[in-house]
Amino acid sequence: MRNRTRESLADEHSWRLRFSQCEHGLRVDDANDGPDSDQAQRITEEEKYIMATALTSESTSFSLDNMGRFLCNTLQEALKSTDLTVGGRERKFDAVVIGGGTFGAVVAEQLFLQDPTRSRRILVLEAGPFVLPEHYQNLPFQQGIAPDLRVPWVSHGALSYSGLIFAIGGRSLTWGGWSPELLDEEMAGWPVATRNQLRNEFFADASRHIGVQETNDFIYGPLHTALRKQLHAGLKVAANATGFTFGDLLDHPAVRYPDPGDPTPIPDALLREWLGLPASDTTPRADLLDMFKLEAPLAVQSTTLPGFFPTNKFSAVPGLIRAARLASGQAGGIGTDADARKRLMIVPNSHVQDLVTETQADNWVRVTGVRVWQNGASVFIPLAEPCNGGQSVAVIALGTIESTRLALTTFQNSLAGRAAQRMGKNLMAHLRTNLSIRVPLKAIKANLPRTVIPSLQCSALLVKGKAPNGRTFHFQITASGLQKLDVDSEAELFKKIPTLEHLQDMLRATDDTVVITIRGIGDMNAHNPDSFIELSALETDFDRPKAVVHLGNAKATPTEFPGSAQTNIDRATWDEMDAVADKIALIFAGDEPFDILAGTRIVDGKRLPSNSTIPVAAGTRAQRLAVLANFKDRDDLGTTHHDAGTLRMGDNVADSVTNDYGRIHDTTNCYVAGPALFPTVGSPNPMLTGVALVRRTARLLADAVLPKTDAVPPLEAGFRALFDGTAKTFKNWQMAGPAGGGMAHIKGEMVSYGADGLRLFFYATELFGDFTLRMQFRIFDAANHNSGVFLRFPRPSLDLSAALAPRSAGEPSFDANNPAWKPVISGFEVQIDDNARGDTGKDFYGIKPEPDGLFKNRTGAIYKIQAGDRIWHLNSNEPAVQSYTPGPALVPGVWFEYEIVVQGNDYTVFLTNLQSGQRTQTSHFLNTDAARGHAPGCIGIQAYPGSTVAWRNIRIKAV
Repeated sequence: MRNRTRESLADEHSWRLRFSQCEHGLRVDDANDGPDSDQAQRITEEEKYIMATALTSESTSFSLDNMGRFLCNTLQEALKSTDLTVGGRERKFDAVVIGGGTFGAVVAEQLFLQDPTRSRRILVLEAGPFVLPEHYQNLPFQQGIAPDLRVPWVSHGALSYSGLIFAIGGRSLTWGGWSPELLDEEMAGWPVATRNQLRNEFFADASRHIGVQETNDFIYGPLHTALRKQLHAGLKVAANATGFTFGDLLDHPAVRYPDPGDPTPIPDALLREWLGLPASDTTPRADLLDMFKLEAPLAVQSTTLPGFFPTNKFSAVPGLIRAARLASGQAGGIGTDADARKRLMIVPNSHVQDLVTETQADNWVRVTGVRVWQNGASVFIPLAEPCNGGQSVAVIALGTIESTRLALTTFQNSLAGRAAQRMGKNLMAHLRTNLSIRVPLKAIKANLPRTVIPSLQCSALLVKGKAPNGRTFHFQITASGLQKLDVDSEAELFKKIPTLEHLQDMLRATDDTVVITIRGIGDMNAHNPDSFIELSALETDFDRPKAVVHLGNAKATPTEFPGSAQTNIDRATWDEMDAVADKIALIFAGDEPFDILAGTRIVDGKRLPSNSTIPVAAGTRAQRLAVLANFKDRDDLGTTHHDAGTLRMGDNVADSVTNDYGRIHDTTNCYVAGPALFPTVGSPNPMLTGVALVRRTARLLADAVLPKTDAVPPLEAGFRALFDGTAKTFKNWQMAGPAGGGMAHIKGEMVSYGADGLRLFFYATELFGDFTLRMQFRIFDAANHNSGVFLRFPRPSLDLSAALAPRSAGEPSFDANNPAWKPVISGFEVQIDDNARGDTGKDFYGIKPEPDGLFKNRTGAIYKIQAGDRIWHLNSNEPAVQSYTPGPALVPGVWFEYEIVVQGNDYTVFLTNLQSGQRTQTSHFLNTDAARGHAPGCIGIQAYPGSTVAWRNIRIKAV
């Protein structure tokens, strides 16, 4: 009271449980019996706290780092938070995500959101800093790319790797947004369960997540409509075959994944509206759907619900920021104590060297922690021990090459002859060609409306193709023009076009020409012996071997690089893709002369300047166009950032690295997220597929792998939950009282915290008349556990009645500015305090302060209602207004249950030790005070300063 001011895991295809459980979920002894455990033991406490901390935002010469401080924690803050206990539970991390780029950010966000009982802690370790809060095309015009881009591996110079973006959000800060979906034939070698779940559920989820199911509301207008119509008609001509018919292709995500409430199937009238066609248009439905298949599937949201701003081009950073701020708000403060309550912590500038593991008796390997390099020293971060039928996990979510390096560095010995021997093989990327042309207005004029073109026009279209060898490719088509360009055009195009690498070409359009870039992206063959990753024997990065990257260079001529059979299949795919690109260029040219925008290229042995053009005569055939291109439009293989496959998933343990959820074979708790899992890559950008797989794995981890809260028994007949451990019921409670304390929702429990002021956590959505209330609680400190249950009081925001207001003078500590004090006077409290501490501000029949030990101040009593206490100095007893019997003594860490029956003015209290089963009726009280305890009223729980008490399984039955 107020008397002082102080995987059980999911089956995963018959995988059995391979870890011990901890008693009561409170603590487990460390086990270090594996071959790598000595590495962990070498980490000293001095090394553990090597990094300095800054609790306030730091200033640079240019800015105040508020956003970085709001999002991130220091490594020291993260480590110190694990030293504390909250509600009797250790606060080590249940999930450590290595990599805060695209897929690491998404998996952390999903694990945070898919935690209704708030039972897990998540740590994200990112090697780079916080740089941008969202995709850089959503920001004002910027020239160039700001984030740190570097290559932390060794590779052949001809591959031209531009490197990784070392920043929170990674590639999602700058990617183009193109998100076509894999066809079934592109997933032929994938695990069947994965393929089916992606197609039936997770592609739709991922499409909504990144916004690709939206119609292209920002790509529309006369140019777009005209080019789409011309392309649709041209692709129907047999000579322009791409290897696929329209019937072979998937409908646009907006058609396949309608939003809830949208009509299904989509009516023709709505299709016409989406396509920008007039209501009078008579295009058959089949052609409408086919034209929609040409719409670019872009991860861009331009419209949203009324009153909401659109998110624009997708980046993983806003979702991670939202999760981090929710975690901070739920923790209720700043500093070490609040950090320990925080469920998500993001630490930038921390390079993970390797995972620390132990090999179990059954030869399976378990990750016990991670080793981080920061400020010139190694720091060990432990994972939480297995507990409550679940276990902690490490998720490797770096780029494909760095994920492979980390896996090889960690498991080269413990998984030798097993998964480690397949790590690094099956490296794939994408073949890529860019063909930019400039066509005259009259080439498309027949399909343009007879109106004035009001503004600079843009278009984005997509065409899918397939080579005779079965490899797939697609074309990302971007166009702009039909307006004179001025000084603002570059900034305008910066916002409008999906792929900024084409910006300079787009600026070469005029008011009577259109620039069209046809970017071909082709599938590379899997299992190419020319393509693999290994560890360097010579070069290191952060005191660990660098990765060495080998990639079958299909761009090189067979003389320069003969290559394997798979490399030569890639060459044939590339040739066919370029041939189809030439056909598409001629469709847009419409038998008119046009220009190839050459850029800096070599043609017929001569280097052309960056603004050069190659004129193409009217009627030129595709074969001649291929000669003009002459291989010089092709990007180097290392420039796509689409590397994949080196930690491939599979059902066959002997022929893959991970299972279908990304768990590395023969490990209990190490998962991989990102394109490294792909058995084959197909032609699409890996973003959509990667997000879909991350969401699928996150659901498994949340539902079946990570530690859970203690089981809540089923509700008794007639009862309903006021708090069942979930956020859904927790949100119905509100705090009354000063900031800096309250109730934290942790592991399915309400846990009180804070100092300096009385607080009351009350059920805010309902008032109660007669009822039976049951609730479980436990204390943690036998000397300090003051709390209580308040009954039948008006909402704390209301003023005290005229009859009750004068009584506040009888409460020496009463604070008129603290609404938590009003229920002390207007309602009744069932006390929790086995020490029965006396009120230091009151006297007891002339003795001040009130002595400890009075029944009316003890656990199970109606607080301050006379209970027949002995008045020793007067040789008499207080009246027994309540009949009180002490209940079972409270034991720290043991759960007890109150049953409180309130009927009319009659109050009865029962206390049960749930471990021993001992049950006692502690109090019976008949209220005769007409001014207080009126029905209906609120129910609340006291959060007393400095006393930690946990609550769970709160349910009620109307009487």
